[in-house]
Amino acid sequence: MIKMEEEIDDKILSKMSIDELTRLFMDAINEQNLKLIEGIEHLVEENFKEFKKNLTYVIKTNTEVAIKKKFESKIFKSKLMFSKADRLKLFNKINDIKNIGEFLANKLLLYMVVFPDEEFKLQIQNILKSLRIISNYLSDAVKLIGSDLSKARDICEDIKEERRRMRKTEWRLLDKLYNYDMDYLSRTFLYLKELIENVMMLADHIKNFSEYIQFLATKYLIFE
Repeated sequence: MIKMEEEIDDKILSKMSIDELTRLFMDAINEQNLKLIEGIEHLVEENFKEFKKNLTYVIKTNTEVAIKKKFESKIFKSKLMFSKADRLKLFNKINDIKNIGEFLANKLLLYMVVFPDEEFKLQIQNILKSLRIISNYLSDAVKLIGSDLSKARDICEDIKEERRRMRKTEWRLLDKLYNYDMDYLSRTFLYLKELIENVMMLADHIKNFSEYIQFLATKYLIFE
């Protein structure tokens, strides 16, 4: 098993199929996404040292780059169940998770916030728990694309349902935030508002990604 924090040997990548490279790329990106979620949990716990460590890791880690380059060099020579355009789009959607996570990590490192109260912390933790669930679900669905599209499609329904629960928690959090006794331009208010909205932006991308997987299932299952 390849450890994601280590440099991946080009010879190993050269022997991998398009499906194997896709699964490895998804593992690398999901691992970074889980580091991001764990880092935000450290922030909630006011463990600023570990918070900074996790988010810096998300920003600086680039082990997935070698996988992406190998995928792009091999895809045009490969015979695939899906069209090459669909495969490239799928790969780019995985890569977008990294881009959103890196953006969020940079944004969060601008300020070390202290949360207003335990109830607010609990609701943030609930959203992060759901984000971890849908991130892992998406990883499972992507890795099933080459072997079991029906199962991948079903997992995506679970993603959409969990994301709906997140949206309800988001509105509860924002309602609570807007009713705290603080200046509307305070750094704490702005930081917390953007934290909630950016976490949901990542969740929305995962949900939209899951809908694309369901589109692929509809498009290609007729050939099974």
